[in-house]
Amino acid sequence: MNNQTYFLQLRTAINSYSFISDETFEEFKNFCYLKKVKKGENLLLLGDKAKFIHFICKGLLRTYFLDEKANTYNKNLFCENFFSASVVSLLTEENSYLCIEALEDSIVIDIDFKEYKALINKKEDLKNFYIKYIEKNWIIEKEKVEISFAVDDATKRYLNFIKKYPNIENRVAQHHIASHLGITPTQLSRIRKSMNICK
Repeated sequence: MNNQTYFLQLRTAINSYSFISDETFEEFKNFCYLKKVKKGENLLLLGDKAKFIHFICKGLLRTYFLDEKANTYNKNLFCENFFSASVVSLLTEENSYLCIEALEDSIVIDIDFKEYKALINKKEDLKNFYIKYIEKNWIIEKEKVEISFAVDDATKRYLNFIKKYPNIENRVAQHHIASHLGITPTQLSRIRKSMNICK
């Protein structure tokens, strides 16, 4: 693996939110670990305590949870240049109610969350990134999703999904997309048929 290329990809993603200095990034890299993940492999299991944020250099991950009858529900899908994690578990240091699985052979950078938080307290530029990231993804985007689920029909949610993740529908099984959208695979099939979309 070309480590330098993947770490440049990570830095570019960070800088798209807020610029960090060379010095800060070099310190940041000290607790970042590049690894390959096979399709079907879990990065986090239900009940484990999350330790890492996963930056996706290549591939596709999903976060999902199980109900009492072991039915699976996708919470999010993440592709290249996105960060994935069980945020609640990281922040509370409690066992995770989410699982994280690779839907493709993937290359990720694992970021040690405790070390990351410690460096945030020392580096103002990294703290600015952290704030910008939280504002965009944990507040603004989360609210948009919650509103969409409340007011948009399934077709509109699907259109928003393919706009946010271009071509992802060609990379992931339809039942995963349906679960993410809160609909059945049959409903999704009807929507795609009405839009003359075929896989």
